Amino acid sequence: MERYAATLILLLSFGLLHSQQPAAGDQQIAARISQTAAQFQSRTKIYYSGRTYPAGELNSIFAGTRQQLLDDLPPDAAPLRAYVLQRFPESIGGVHPNQMIDMKVCGSYLSNANDILNSLKSVSAYRLDLIIDSTPAGALFELKPVTGGTLTRASRGTLTNVWRGIYTYTATKDGQKTIIGSIDLVREKGNTLKCTFVQDNSPGAALPCELMTTNTSP
Repeated sequence: MERYAATLILLLSFGLLHSQQPAAGDQQIAARISQTAAQFQSRTKIYYSGRTYPAGELNSIFAGTRQQLLDDLPPDAAPLRAYVLQRFPESIGGVHPNQMIDMKVCGSYLSNANDILNSLKSVSAYRLDLIIDSTPAGALFELKPVTGGTLTRASRGTLTNVWRGIYTYTATKDGQKTIIGSIDLVREKGNTLKCTFVQDNSPGAALPCELMTTNTSP
């Protein structure tokens, strides 16, 4: 299988997604991730036996699977690659590689790793068209992935072919309190980021934007 470089590069390409089904590239990504997940589960099932094993052995599995996930993703999927680097464990922290460990030590790491793998497998499409909207309308949005450049749109607009991952956002409008927050487009479901402003002279705090599902069918 051809491997892609691990360097994080942001190349957000634009173009409408014409259906809710994964594109051909997404189908290939899904197949690779499913295979990587199956291999990880096969290699780690011995740790559920109640016996102890050197931490270094499990660290090697974690690091290898993490790199495999990066290899499963194309270079332009920078936000999704950053998600893997941030969320998937590379090793068990604070434990010498020669130390014998059991589920009391590694259980939470295995659970977290499987949770990430299941989240990546359950994604219906690895890119989406993200609608941004506000009440009142006419806001300025800034959407920024963990790595890469800022995407800016005035509401109401659509960012097309956005790779899933973790993003921070800022929504501003004259006379309204600035909204700052983050969204996880891997775990959170929806295709519309809707922001409701609070006036500057209001005693209430700014409200986080809501990720919701909007029917875009004609």
